[in-house]
Amino acid sequence: MIDLKQFQKPKEQDFFFTWHFQRKISGLAALVLKNTFITPNQITMLSILVGLYSFYYLFQGGAKNDLIGILLYQLSFLLDCVDGDLARLRGKNKVKLSGMYFDYLRALLLEPLLPVFLAIGLAMYGYSELLVLLLVVVSFWRWAPQFAREHIVVRQLSRNQNLVQNPQLFEDMPKGIGTGNKTIVGFMSKLVIIFWGLPIGLMNTITVLAFVGVYFLSDVQYHEIKYIYLILLAIFYLVHFLKASMSEYKLLNEFWK
Repeated sequence: MIDLKQFQKPKEQDFFFTWHFQRKISGLAALVLKNTFITPNQITMLSILVGLYSFYYLFQGGAKNDLIGILLYQLSFLLDCVDGDLARLRGKNKVKLSGMYFDYLRALLLEPLLPVFLAIGLAMYGYSELLVLLLVVVSFWRWAPQFAREHIVVRQLSRNQNLVQNPQLFEDMPKGIGTGNKTIVGFMSKLVIIFWGLPIGLMNTITVLAFVGVYFLSDVQYHEIKYIYLILLAIFYLVHFLKASMSEYKLLNEFWK
């Protein structure tokens, strides 16, 4: 039996929830699809379409629509895991630039828009449109350096495929729960990142909130909790906005070259 770890990302480079849960499903799906005509890029396209369709439900707001929308978004994220696992399984861990560009496009389209459409759903129920505007600004600012880095990585690899062997090219913020700061402050910092700073944390939190909203909360209670959560998310992104070093944002100059 094939060990899934042989063709999946190392634990240190993946999200905690993704590694322990979604990778189990995506790895098995990749094994099933290995000898079919389905390509990783086709799965990425399906992931994009499912993710965009999820915004239709989030746009309408309400706990039930939010639950349907966020589950579709979770499916989109799962498909994003499947395409990478399938590509590595077929290509013996070699990187295909077309796949990297496509994956980059998916992240560019979906990740900054998730909190924005959640806020639009609140605006549909009479909440202030200022929250939508705030999340548009800080969400795209929050993701801008990451997209710039990813674009630069893909561009450099297109010029020299051998750079894929250089780990420094892929240096980024650790996504898993590592062995760093063991203090209470460090633990709280990780909790904040898990619930607000990473897309998987935002997805899981909204999934739980929407589920609770459908079965246990009134519409007013659900919207108030969701409103407070998105305010905290906006504040987290705004802090990132203010604390980010200007050297990081200089990468945007490279983005347009």
